[in-house]
Amino acid sequence: MLETAVAAAHAAGQILKERFEQPHTVTSKGLRDVVTEADLMAQEAIVAQVRGRFPEHQILTEEAHRALGTAGSGCRWIVDPLDGTTNYARGIPYFCVSIALECAGELQVGVVYDPLGGRLFHAVRGEGAYLNGRRLHVTGCADLIGSLLDLGWARSPAAREASMRVSSALGPAIGSVRTMGSAALGLAAVAAGWEEAFFHAELAPWDMAAGVLLVREAGGTVTLPNGEPWGLFSGMCLASNGLVHRALVERIAPQMA
Repeated sequence: MLETAVAAAHAAGQILKERFEQPHTVTSKGLRDVVTEADLMAQEAIVAQVRGRFPEHQILTEEAHRALGTAGSGCRWIVDPLDGTTNYARGIPYFCVSIALECAGELQVGVVYDPLGGRLFHAVRGEGAYLNGRRLHVTGCADLIGSLLDLGWARSPAAREASMRVSSALGPAIGSVRTMGSAALGLAAVAAGWEEAFFHAELAPWDMAAGVLLVREAGGTVTLPNGEPWGLFSGMCLASNGLVHRALVERIAPQMA
């Protein structure tokens, strides 16, 4: 299953890399939400790889209008063929392919692939998280003032307002903030120890699934912003190295009401 995820990520990534500097067909899907021709081509490549090896598995992917595969299958692939589409469409070289596999309600495999940087993050449940074969661990920073936060800006007005309140609440207490524009890469950065935390108030399953497994397998913590358990369809997440998690929840939770 990991081999399939990696092969699918490489196939999609090659398409994204080849088309990156070409003109794009950009279509609006809604408020602050776009899709390019590359999203759709990358999705087709991933679906072909998965269906060729596991035709009975379900596939939940961002650009499909329905789940693919056999209804009632115990395994489900959760796919974002291009996470960071706005970056991609504008020529900003920060985007990725995100592929996860869930079986019996548990995330089993996660792959996040940055094709331009040649960075392949992967995790298998119970076996750790890796970047190009190197084992990953979250940081040992235990103070907010020394922490770097990746803060996502939600699309909908209500979630955007919540993001702004969280930014104001954390600003005086945290070391610094980045907004990279790719949830999957933001979560991977926490797993890699590049950042202490990632927060986003509005996400879909395909934005989070692979990255959440990376963080968990690297020793980090993932919950809802109020500290309650995270779920695939929770719609948001707070991920950290675990050491600063309680302090983050204390400041973020009141802003989410």
